[in-house]
Amino acid sequence: MVAGRRIRFTAVLVAVVFALTGFSSGGHGGHGGKSKSKGSGGGCSSSKKKSSYNSNNSNNNSNGGGKSTPSPSRSAGPPAHAQVVDCAGPGSPKAVLRVTSDVDGQRTVDVPLTFEGANGVVDRTSVRVTLKARETQTVTAPMVHDDKAADVKTCVVGRID
Repeated sequence: MVAGRRIRFTAVLVAVVFALTGFSSGGHGGHGGKSKSKGSGGGCSSSKKKSSYNSNNSNNNSNGGGKSTPSPSRSAGPPAHAQVVDCAGPGSPKAVLRVTSDVDGQRTVDVPLTFEGANGVVDRTSVRVTLKARETQTVTAPMVHDDKAADVKTCVVGRID
């Protein structure tokens, strides 16, 4: 009796799995019957879905042979570098920087500057500079909170992008 229950349970389980996955028993297998179901089933389909991808527009810049033209990339390093000439301090709420271009073209860059004191960051600012190819300029970077100038011990230039 237990074997009969296991077979029935297995048959019901298989039917449930087929129903949930979209398989249809009509017309499949070796019985020669036709499927009377309307609409599409799920799991077993031999039709292929058409892609809306248009291969003619895939890469108009290709140079043949399966290779594509690489896109221009930025230089390996930052476009400029800066040095602190004079840092802010008591009575002087500004820093003087020497900014030098490292590229072969005109570029506008933002030079971030942090004013640090004994207890950490006192103030931050940024100065925008337009440099010609390989040009060096001396610029002034005023503090945002000039009343804290007496707390400044060092000036640190950040990464220029």
